Amino acid sequence: MSHHIFCDVVDLISKNDVLVLNNTKVIPAKFYAKLESGKKIEILLVSSISPDGLTWKILAKPGKMLKDAGILHAMPLPPINVINSETIRFNSHKDLEYVLNNIGQMPLPPYIKRTGETASGRNGEEEFDDRERYQTVFAKNSGAVAAPTAALHFTKELIQKIKNKGTEVLEITLHVGPGTFLPVRTNDIREHKLIPESFYIEQEVWGKIKNAKKNKKRIVACGTTTVRALEYVARVDKLSGLTSLFITPGFEFKIVDAIITNFHLPKTTLLVLVSSFIGLENMKKIYDEAIKEKYRFFSYGDAMFVD
Repeated sequence: MSHHIFCDVVDLISKNDVLVLNNTKVIPAKFYAKLESGKKIEILLVSSISPDGLTWKILAKPGKMLKDAGILHAMPLPPINVINSETIRFNSHKDLEYVLNNIGQMPLPPYIKRTGETASGRNGEEEFDDRERYQTVFAKNSGAVAAPTAALHFTKELIQKIKNKGTEVLEITLHVGPGTFLPVRTNDIREHKLIPESFYIEQEVWGKIKNAKKNKKRIVACGTTTVRALEYVARVDKLSGLTSLFITPGFEFKIVDAIITNFHLPKTTLLVLVSSFIGLENMKKIYDEAIKEKYRFFSYGDAMFVD
């Protein structure tokens, strides 16, 4: 183990490495609506499931309140149709865009005790611009409800330094879903199920990654989302679709040789993935050291580089 500031990562990555980043972009997917009874309910847009993009899988809080509701009210929009407790449908793209551009909030992790600012800054906490800060500097493809947080450390200048060194930097997309927040509640971790997440890798990018592996170059994945996307594609040979790959101890890593990742919450699938990669005892040593040295944990926290 050794201690560094994050910009030292340029010294930990060599010109013979390939750095893979997740370029997903977080959408302001959380908004509040009212039921016919007048009771307030929180809605989190999870993923679009219809060809026209108007029908969405959601998570509602409290979810039991939505079961018997036929419509939702989010002024000044016309009523939003409730299909079932996990699905709603907007009347038009104009309505959906209004939610995302005006009343939607960034879906910050639950341990960040503030509201994700709306576009109009109405939450009274304008010193935190989460619409900008809860994004990577290379975020492009909208659709995530959580940021690939290990990549939040990178600046454009740092990425350029890595490229100048001769390292190939590639981008893929996995739209991070709310499952990243959910703890493992089963006694046997193998019984835990991940919510499927949408991914896409360009043919040219996947070709470069396979060629790099063939030439024994080290594949450095930034973030657990990147790890899951790469390892899933290596198994199914499909470059787009949905993945619910849950990496547990005993997993054979076919692509990833090193991981840049943050420090994660207990009982999460993220912690299980890191443990599967470096071993439980190594993970315990790293976390004990991080706690002793007062490293910051979670989304806006510090990171580790493991191989």
